[in-house]
Amino acid sequence: MSTIFNDIQAALDTRLVSMSGGYAIAFPNIPYEPEAGTTYLRPTFLPADTNQAALGDNGKDITVGIYQVDVFNPAGSGRTSIPDTIADHFKRGTNLAYNGITLRVQSVSILPATIDGSWQIVPVSISFYTYTDAR
Repeated sequence: MSTIFNDIQAALDTRLVSMSGGYAIAFPNIPYEPEAGTTYLRPTFLPADTNQAALGDNGKDITVGIYQVDVFNPAGSGRTSIPDTIADHFKRGTNLAYNGITLRVQSVSILPATIDGSWQIVPVSISFYTYTDAR
């Protein structure tokens, strides 16, 4: 059994955890209670289509997607540079590997901030692609 999608997500999560700053991270499906007034990050793995990238029954597949890291900053505390720190950490051209899967960061974008209760949320969108064996 292959674990391609799990390995892609693990490569991205591992990179996020290695970022300096010691930010709390609210990973999906793991209980997390944010501490009031403290910035935290929430990653979301958003895979898109997997398509055949090379000819033949055994031609490589290409999988693309987005790894979105939402920066939760206390509302009313002003602008934060954390989205830029994340963008620098996942800069275009960064190669990430996990369990035999190598993916490449294609681009990093910062989306408009929103306010939700006591939090300002700034999404950082990390586009990636990887070539894998045919499934």
